[in-house]
Amino acid sequence: MAATSEPESKYTNLMTMCKELKLSNNVLRTPIKKVITVDSNASLLEAFRELTNNNILSAPVHENCKWIGFLDVRDLVSYVNHLYENQPKQRRKSWEREKKEDGRNNLKEKSDETKRSHLDRIIDIAALEPTITVRYLARRNPFRPLGPDASLWDAMKLMARRIKRIPVVDKNGNLVNIISQSSVMRLLSNNLQEKKIQSELAKVSAAKIATKEVVSVHKDALAAEVFKVMSDKNLSGIAVVDSIGTFLCSTQASDLKLYLVKQDLSLLRKPIRQFLAEVRQQELDDLLPNVSVKPSNSLAHVVAKLAVVKMHRVFVANPKEGLKPLGVVSISDLLRHIFNMGVVTTTKGPALGPMEVLRLGLKVVT
Repeated sequence: MAATSEPESKYTNLMTMCKELKLSNNVLRTPIKKVITVDSNASLLEAFRELTNNNILSAPVHENCKWIGFLDVRDLVSYVNHLYENQPKQRRKSWEREKKEDGRNNLKEKSDETKRSHLDRIIDIAALEPTITVRYLARRNPFRPLGPDASLWDAMKLMARRIKRIPVVDKNGNLVNIISQSSVMRLLSNNLQEKKIQSELAKVSAAKIATKEVVSVHKDALAAEVFKVMSDKNLSGIAVVDSIGTFLCSTQASDLKLYLVKQDLSLLRKPIRQFLAEVRQQELDDLLPNVSVKPSNSLAHVVAKLAVVKMHRVFVANPKEGLKPLGVVSISDLLRHIFNMGVVTTTKGPALGPMEVLRLGLKVVT
């Protein structure tokens, strides 16, 4: 008697809905008017200006009519941070002095043509290592396309393997859309009104699928140290806690984008909580978007929370236990659970350099 194959997922109603939804469907269209792309021959300054001018974190890179990967703001900031920390103290002081002089000149209404932007200065630092090019950085972030006739379920399966964005390419090789993890969470959240899907996702708690080891940093750890931890752990966000481990706020990838448009290299030397307040233009007391869920909250609640806060992870914390982070649920964690996958490891492209983590302020909560 032939053995019956197990279903792809125990969430059969969710699977049916997602398999019926093709990537060509308008509900999955990117909200921007056109997909921003970058040529591999562009200079670092041209490429990252394209990202910051369009308020995006990443863009696909093309070379000789082929797609070779994604350019990501996080790669530039991580590498520049590494270079900056390994420069002689005198050179670092020189760069920070340039910033102060720019600030004084700005008060004199210096023209845009003669002002050097923060992005210019960061690219100058990156140029100290000539092997770092748009092509080099793009190849660190693989281009894994699907066709317009592929389903949302197909895209979610790739994302469960820690691929954050799925390019949609037609039969002629034209890039027609990019599906992000956030857009998937938004669509799933909108479909929670379907009682069968909501019922399926209500049966499992956040505590059951959460990663129990939470990487966190003390609120007084320097921003430069925190970014090194994020780079070393390949994380887009980590928890910020106080001296007794209470969850205060979380870093996120968009903080790096905001950092690029600020005019101050010395921000890297400030405590992470102060850094976040300045780049987000918020008061310290307002830094806590509600990115935590209770251990007993259902997966339906987790999906809705991820969609609302527009972040890639939420932290599991119990208010009755001092709001200490007990676990973390990322979008990848959630999707791996849906597909009944084990721990998935991914490899980025070539390493950017020594990138050793400065452990000061790092804490692992188990």
